[in-house]
Amino acid sequence: LLLIFFLVVPEYNTFINLRTDLAQKTAEFNAEYDYYAAIDRTYFDLQGRQDDLKKINDALPSNPDFGELVYFFHQVAKENGLIVKNLFLSKLSASNSQTSNADNVKDIIFSMDLSGDYPSLEGFMASLENSSRIFEITSISFSSALEPPYTFNLQVKTHSY
Repeated sequence: LLLIFFLVVPEYNTFINLRTDLAQKTAEFNAEYDYYAAIDRTYFDLQGRQDDLKKINDALPSNPDFGELVYFFHQVAKENGLIVKNLFLSKLSASNSQTSNADNVKDIIFSMDLSGDYPSLEGFMASLENSSRIFEITSISFSSALEPPYTFNLQVKTHSY
């Protein structure tokens, strides 16, 4: 009886402690495995959506490339039969958005004077609307000339991070 008490019981207690530790380590391993499996699934899901991510990056780029924007406005105006007389940056500011994630979004406002007819202006606006970048036309004014070419003044707002 003393032999059982001094030899078997301590070994049994050690066995119980090791079994508890094994169960705890197994639970930790399974939790980490599930975590990394979820990361792996998310990674492959994002890899499958590269086209969507590229569209989002085009719509809201990380840096305001003014030269690219000016070139884009000139090309779109030319394709639609308009002439860009003046194009200048009116304002570059942080957005006044209500959401906390949009704190880094900056508004870029261009003011441009265009010359052409109404269908050309309509085509220009449709091209801006259909482009991959987000453009908002905030104001339009035009001259009251009797015959084309008319002079239009547009304010166009876009965004970047």
